Amino acid sequence: MKKSLRSAVAVAVVCLGAFAQTRARNEAASVNTAPVDIVGLFGQPVTFATHAELVSYGFSFGPSDGSIGAIPSGGGSYTFYGSAGSNASCTANPKINGTFPFNGSLDRVTGVNGGCRRLFGPGDAPAGYAFDKDYAGGGGVIRFSGGGKSGWLMPFHAEYHWQNLANPPTFLCSAGGNSPSMVPCFYSSIGLAVSTDDGKSFTVAGQIVQPSQPLSVFEGGGTNMAMGYGSLLVADANGRHLDNPPPDPASAYFYVFFGDRLPGLPSACNNAVCVGVARAAYTDVVAAVLSGDGHQVAQLFHKYDGASPNPWTQPATAFVQGSANPDLSGTAGRFMPLWSDENAGSPIVLYDGSLNVYLAVYVSGPGTAIKARASSDMIHWTEPISTPFSEAGRALFYPTLIGETGDPTIGGGAPRVYFTSFPTDAFPNYSTSVFESVTLTLARQRRRAARH
Repeated sequence: MKKSLRSAVAVAVVCLGAFAQTRARNEAASVNTAPVDIVGLFGQPVTFATHAELVSYGFSFGPSDGSIGAIPSGGGSYTFYGSAGSNASCTANPKINGTFPFNGSLDRVTGVNGGCRRLFGPGDAPAGYAFDKDYAGGGGVIRFSGGGKSGWLMPFHAEYHWQNLANPPTFLCSAGGNSPSMVPCFYSSIGLAVSTDDGKSFTVAGQIVQPSQPLSVFEGGGTNMAMGYGSLLVADANGRHLDNPPPDPASAYFYVFFGDRLPGLPSACNNAVCVGVARAAYTDVVAAVLSGDGHQVAQLFHKYDGASPNPWTQPATAFVQGSANPDLSGTAGRFMPLWSDENAGSPIVLYDGSLNVYLAVYVSGPGTAIKARASSDMIHWTEPISTPFSEAGRALFYPTLIGETGDPTIGGGAPRVYFTSFPTDAFPNYSTSVFESVTLTLARQRRRAARH
């Protein structure tokens, strides 16, 4: 029998009362805010899809080889989106990689529409742009409305590859840990795709975030530059959540979270991938993605740098004489990590309406555990709010938050975390993988009564 949300939160408070009070910490923050007294409890994992099931639907790897997104289709069903590769049985687009839709409920994948149909893939960026030359995999989606049109935006992970000459004969980069070299060397950035037909098709609008170091720092070597998959939210200038479409679009912003790295940053973020955020005016984003002009899109977002007097002036992509630089040769603006006590890969952020907080899930280290943090303004973040989620003998990749409220972009106190699980050191061998989900139940921290 399904428990009510109120009952679930009450149980969480009892179970989590012994947790220490979390405190906001952010060495990069320019102002202080009150601590967010949120605690979380990961549930038991359940199978969302087996690899054998996904193969039968036409996939060779994934979905998802990254984050996922969802659009409600009625009756508790959803169209999901994720990065994947197709196999020979994929009747619509066999033996290619990119972004694909698939169907299911929040509990289970049930199939695909249109015979495994790819929405977009490598090289679909506007003419002249190289950022998605070798890989283009998206997932998370968010609504937009403006200019007489409405639809969905999808940030995606884009890659440019090269051969690692120091690692013959494969010339590949290490997958991490003791894994053999099974992945290409890549420089990644965040692209943006747009749909105006209710998610049936997507067009790549352009690049919105580039790493703080140019391609030349990495190309030819054995180190990847992994930015993650991007995570879009709508809020005002102070980070307060807004309905979407917002009541006053002129005062709203799209915020996007990503991973970036830069030598000389504080503590664990010294030349390691940590979490950053950029933003752009809501109306500017809508106008640019509908214009079909990739240069407009590339100039939309600015990274947060709390060390600057105006923290939102760092360009999120490289510029040359005021125009976007399409060949990755230029240098984007610097970023400041939102927390620096540990590195964090592939961050995904969700707003939870029941507690009026933002949640971030991420993996710290080589897939050892999934962690969660909370924030009231998207800049100041708590320490981890729960015991990290892990599985014995398994490595966990690509955690994604999906809301359980009927709106996948809004949590209601018990959002789902979806991820792909591999035996330790087996990534990226998808034949060994399981696509899973786990509930993250949230509650306010129970305070002890004051002594007199």
